[in-house]
Amino acid sequence: MKTVVRLCVAAAALWLWDAAPAKAGCCGCAWSASRSAARTVISNVNLRIDEMENSIVKTLELQTAQLSGYIAQGTKATTEALDAQTKLLAQLAREEAETRSKLQHRPTSSGCRTVTGMTGLEDGRVTAARAGSAAAAQETGRIGGDRSVVPEGGSDADSENRFGLWTSRHCSGGRQDGGEDVCRGSAERHDADLRPGSLFDVDTFDSEEGRLAARELGRNLAAPVVWDRFPLRAVDTAQDRELVMLARSADARSALASDWFARSRGAREPGVGLADWAAALGGGEAGAAGLVSRHELLEVLTSRRFENPAWAIGLQEMGTDGLLREIALLQAASLMLDWERYLMDERRGSMEAARLGAVAEEMRRLPGLGDALSVQR
Repeated sequence: MKTVVRLCVAAAALWLWDAAPAKAGCCGCAWSASRSAARTVISNVNLRIDEMENSIVKTLELQTAQLSGYIAQGTKATTEALDAQTKLLAQLAREEAETRSKLQHRPTSSGCRTVTGMTGLEDGRVTAARAGSAAAAQETGRIGGDRSVVPEGGSDADSENRFGLWTSRHCSGGRQDGGEDVCRGSAERHDADLRPGSLFDVDTFDSEEGRLAARELGRNLAAPVVWDRFPLRAVDTAQDRELVMLARSADARSALASDWFARSRGAREPGVGLADWAAALGGGEAGAAGLVSRHELLEVLTSRRFENPAWAIGLQEMGTDGLLREIALLQAASLMLDWERYLMDERRGSMEAARLGAVAEEMRRLPGLGDALSVQR
């Protein structure tokens, strides 16, 4: 475009140069004036053309810079949008994976009741309570001379029955010195009624022999013999009444001690059909007829399951929800044990109180103190 403009200017100058001699009378003067005018015109035109070109170039450069800035900003915005989208997709993928994991590992209601053993806790508690109450009532009746429990012969009949039970079940002729012709029990059950393990080392009674040994152990410890009752119709003096009430107090203390062993035996009565579950979880053997006791169930939940390496391995693979469920289960089992401990501590405290009462009773019978009391009457 610049070349075209210059050609146009040159043509105009030549035209002016040709026209000048026609109008002027002097050829030399006209020629000089024409060349000077043409040069001036060409210079002015070139100057304007240069200014226009510079303006156009600056404008183009400015527009190019602005366009580059717009392109850079657009590229940055696009990059940030893609990055945000990538993060969002990654977050959605993680949430989806976590949701699928939760759905896959979420236990069903029936699974919770069976896998955790919770289905047997209530049944085990009811069975233990009934067995403990029945055993306590039996021992209380025996100690108190209840004729529905104690044979007609009274103390002699009770002692005879217990002696016969000992010689026939818990006394072996090969292991009892001087009793070969009397003891008829098996060698495995010899002195089972003396071993504390007959009760405290048993999780669930798996046979009548084991239950019998535990019962006789409690009787040997708390109430080995029963005493004949005073004939109430013959009680007609103050001294007789005192003797009767003292005997009644002794019977109550014996019954309290027997109740403690009765409750311990009741907790070991089989009543929950989770023996296979307990054996698989704790690595032990199934109980009697596929049943376990509340005692064994609590032991599995609070002890045996943690001895199984599979529990520790599974703990490492648990997610947050699984760990929270595990913690809640452990806390629930801990509360159950605390409650059981509280119930037994109640009875243990009552035995301490009974022992204190016996000591106070003995103090009242000290020489001098008893005479002073009689004088005050």
